[in-house]
Amino acid sequence: MSKATLQIPPFFLKIDGELVEVLEILKSRLITGEEWYHVVVSIHYRGMRGKPYSLSVRSLKELENKLKIEITKLKMIEFAYGIEEVRRLIT
Repeated sequence: MSKATLQIPPFFLKIDGELVEVLEILKSRLITGEEWYHVVVSIHYRGMRGKPYSLSVRSLKELENKLKIEITKLKMIEFAYGIEEVRRLIT
């Protein structure tokens, strides 16, 4: 059995070595009864704070997976085009 934790936004998560600021969480329920969360996040990548944007997720695990994908995209852009292109895109 897992422990329930309560965190009041804003708070930080560490995903793939980068800080992610969780600014807001909105819970919604579909007509089918399924619960979804709309999470507003801002990625702090290499000392740069990205613009806030939202992700729709069903669980904390799905949020972590989507954030890993977003951070991997930033790393690939940095590898291909350099840090200045990342700075231009996220700020």
